[in-house]
Amino acid sequence: YALLSGHAPFEARHRPELYRRIRGARYPLPPRLSPHARALIAHMLHPEPAARPSLAAVRGHPFLTQVRGWGRGGHE
Repeated sequence: YALLSGHAPFEARHRPELYRRIRGARYPLPPRLSPHARALIAHMLHPEPAARPSLAAVRGHPFLTQVRGWGRGGHE
């Protein structure tokens, strides 16, 4: 998220609000992000840890594989 947007996904002045945002997966998505980037971020920041993707799933996600070789053992 930070690499694509330039800031942390969850920001708040007070800790309780920060935790509410994390638990609710409430974060802004810059409009310039592609649909694949948005989908990957949503999957990785899912509030339920068991629902988050494995490293292999992240590497195989279309956001990374749309660039030739990425995520498939190519030049990384």
